[in-house]
Amino acid sequence: MSSATYWERRKAQRMFEYMQSAEDTADEIAQLYYKASGYLTHQSNEIFEKFLAKHGLSVTDAYRLLNTLQDRGSLDELKMVLAVTKDRQAHADLLAELEAPAYQARLERLKQLQNELDRTMVTIYGQEKARNATHYVDLGREAYYKSMFDIQQRAGVAFDFTGVDRELIDRVMNSKWSGINYSNRIWNNTQALARDLKEDLLINLVTGRTEREVAEAIANKFGQGASNARRLVRTESCYLANQMEMQSYEAAGIETYIYVATLDLRTSEVCRELDGKRFPVSKQEPGKNCPPMHPWCRSTTICDISPEELAQMKRRARDPNTGKTYTVPADMTYEQWHEKYAPK
Repeated sequence: MSSATYWERRKAQRMFEYMQSAEDTADEIAQLYYKASGYLTHQSNEIFEKFLAKHGLSVTDAYRLLNTLQDRGSLDELKMVLAVTKDRQAHADLLAELEAPAYQARLERLKQLQNELDRTMVTIYGQEKARNATHYVDLGREAYYKSMFDIQQRAGVAFDFTGVDRELIDRVMNSKWSGINYSNRIWNNTQALARDLKEDLLINLVTGRTEREVAEAIANKFGQGASNARRLVRTESCYLANQMEMQSYEAAGIETYIYVATLDLRTSEVCRELDGKRFPVSKQEPGKNCPPMHPWCRSTTICDISPEELAQMKRRARDPNTGKTYTVPADMTYEQWHEKYAPK
């Protein structure tokens, strides 16, 4: 195996470990969605149990009806539309039942459930953001120091370098590298889920879905929300790890990096095309020549150390008093290196 191939595989393994950490975080976040799904299903079953008979509205008919609303989760607006729709007896029958005194308490409970849904999604947003932030801070430090370790072990010398602080990680975390930052993306995901669920509650109402169908519909919506959250943490983790590695390249005085794609059947065409290409560190740009190139991206980079850069590293590592160069043995572990050389 060539030296270049070894370091490419080593960096690919690093990214695999970072993605596994992201998966663990996503699993924890998914539990927030699954718990909320169970709660909402229980509450909705109490509302819809023996509530409405089917009025001849299919799911397609229901969506067509709801598409006429400005707010597709509004029960009051639904009643207004039904009141002015005279061409279908099913609509008139549905409105009569919705306005029946016997159902007012349940309909009020539905409104309350919609409000609870808003509060639940705000809670999920806060918890998801906090869990992501903890993961990203830990990942940022790990990616920076492990990249610096790889650089020094590859060069065979240990030199002084600037440590990573929380301010730097926060700056990378909160950058709007794809239009908005990670916090805004979480908020958008949770709010979109809330809107979809409110719409689904009305669909359940006007179509007379069975308790099982209601449960499945709600579970599917929350499952999609959890999947979106997983995609977010995976993609943001790829971005953060690669950006912290870029910070290590700059700290080491490295001017060029090589794009490294994880080559398997899942690798995208764009990553395959970039694999092995060299780019200036000063011109790196996520989505253009630096990972992530797309959601779920697993690509990474390795530094391209020139003979001139290697000579500069050796000069940096030489003790001016003794002339001795501090070496990094090939069998030195990351933990040993971190204890001895990483800034405290």
